[in-house]
Amino acid sequence: MLRSPIDEFLAYELNDVIRSELVRAIEQTRSGRLYFTYNTFNVSLNFDTSVVTVEDELDVSRQSTLSLDQFTTLLDS
Repeated sequence: MLRSPIDEFLAYELNDVIRSELVRAIEQTRSGRLYFTYNTFNVSLNFDTSVVTVEDELDVSRQSTLSLDQFTTLLDS
Protein backbone atom coordinates (compact mmCIF):
# COMPACT_ATOMS: atom_id res chain seq x y z
CA MET A 1 0.00 0.00 0.00
CA LEU A 2 1.33 3.42 -0.97
CA ARG A 3 1.66 5.85 1.92
CA SER A 4 0.75 9.51 1.62
CA PRO A 5 3.55 12.05 1.15
CA ILE A 6 3.04 13.42 4.67
CA ASP A 7 3.37 9.93 6.14
CA GLU A 8 6.51 9.25 4.11
CA PHE A 9 7.99 12.63 5.03
CA LEU A 10 7.42 11.99 8.73
CA ALA A 11 8.74 8.43 8.57
CA TYR A 12 11.74 8.79 6.27
CA GLU A 13 12.89 12.39 5.98
CA LEU A 14 11.99 14.23 9.18
CA ASN A 15 14.88 14.40 11.62
CA ASP A 16 15.76 16.66 14.55
CA VAL A 17 17.37 19.32 12.33
CA ILE A 18 14.41 19.52 9.93
CA ARG A 19 11.93 19.41 12.82
CA SER A 20 13.71 22.32 14.55
CA GLU A 21 13.81 24.35 11.33
CA LEU A 22 10.09 23.87 10.69
CA VAL A 23 9.02 24.48 14.30
CA ARG A 24 11.13 27.67 14.45
CA ALA A 25 9.59 28.90 11.18
CA ILE A 26 6.07 28.21 12.46
CA GLU A 27 6.75 29.99 15.75
CA GLN A 28 8.36 33.05 14.15
CA THR A 29 6.19 33.63 11.07
CA ARG A 30 2.72 35.19 11.10
CA SER A 31 1.92 35.77 7.43
CA GLY A 32 3.07 34.91 3.93
CA ARG A 33 4.53 31.66 2.64
CA LEU A 34 7.69 29.72 3.31
CA TYR A 35 8.96 26.91 1.09
CA PHE A 36 11.47 24.30 2.21
CA THR A 37 13.18 21.85 -0.13
CA TYR A 38 14.61 18.68 1.36
CA ASN A 39 16.03 15.51 -0.20
CA THR A 40 12.80 13.85 -1.27
CA PHE A 41 10.04 16.19 -0.11
CA ASN A 42 9.18 19.88 -0.27
CA VAL A 43 7.20 21.57 2.48
CA SER A 44 5.14 24.69 1.82
CA LEU A 45 3.85 26.63 4.83
CA ASN A 46 1.10 29.10 3.93
CA PHE A 47 0.45 31.25 6.99
CA ASP A 48 -2.27 33.32 5.31
CA THR A 49 -4.48 30.26 4.80
CA SER A 50 -3.00 28.12 7.63
CA VAL A 51 -2.34 25.29 5.16
CA VAL A 52 0.72 23.06 4.81
CA THR A 53 1.49 21.13 1.63
CA VAL A 54 4.03 18.32 1.53
CA GLU A 55 5.08 17.48 -2.04
CA ASP A 56 6.97 14.46 -3.29
CA GLU A 57 10.03 15.87 -5.07
CA LEU A 58 10.27 12.80 -7.30
CA ASP A 59 6.60 12.73 -8.31
CA VAL A 60 5.01 16.19 -8.43
CA SER A 61 1.52 14.72 -8.73
CA ARG A 62 1.82 13.34 -5.17
CA GLN A 63 1.13 15.78 -2.36
CA SER A 64 -0.57 15.98 1.02
CA THR A 65 -2.37 19.03 2.33
CA LEU A 66 -3.30 19.60 5.95
CA SER A 67 -3.89 22.44 8.37
CA LEU A 68 -1.00 24.21 10.00
CA ASP A 69 -2.32 23.08 13.40
CA GLN A 70 -2.40 19.43 12.31
CA PHE A 71 1.11 19.68 10.91
CA THR A 72 2.42 21.29 14.11
CA THR A 73 0.88 18.47 16.14
CA LEU A 74 2.55 15.87 13.92
CA LEU A 75 5.91 17.60 14.33
CA ASP A 76 5.51 17.45 18.11
CA SER A 77 4.72 13.72 18.07
